[in-house]
Amino acid sequence: MNEFLEQILLKEEFIFDGTIDELNERIRLNNDKKFRTKWSESNRFEFFAKWSLGTLMFRGFPTAVDGIKGFAELKRIGDNKTQVLMKTKVRIELYFFLIILTIICVAGLATQSDFPIWLLLLIPFGLLWFWFVYRIQEKMLFKKLREYLAGGTKTHYNNA
Repeated sequence: MNEFLEQILLKEEFIFDGTIDELNERIRLNNDKKFRTKWSESNRFEFFAKWSLGTLMFRGFPTAVDGIKGFAELKRIGDNKTQVLMKTKVRIELYFFLIILTIICVAGLATQSDFPIWLLLLIPFGLLWFWFVYRIQEKMLFKKLREYLAGGTKTHYNNA
């Protein structure tokens, strides 16, 4: 199961022309970013979208969730280059969706009442739909971080 989850997570990497400290300064000093960051260690940070349709994150709209986010890990390459590995984790909303629909379906089948069979189809199609919506927004967030850190310099990237 863990291998399956690793395969469906979004992973990308690129090379930043500069040191980890320079990358940190670039993020910290410029307030014109289209994302937020939160550093957890000197070589790791989380980055968040400032808006998210799927998680109802809008400017001025208070929410308890972080919205669309990614995780970055930095590795020094040589004297003046940094490898930036970006990845996502499975969203908790997908687990809740799966649990709730499974409970509804089991309860409906257990009572043997007129249970609509289309409700059973909602589980895979609902999960795929939410995963697709989140994936599009995650890719947009990854692109924003990559383009922001490129800042006119040449960066090399690929999917991990």
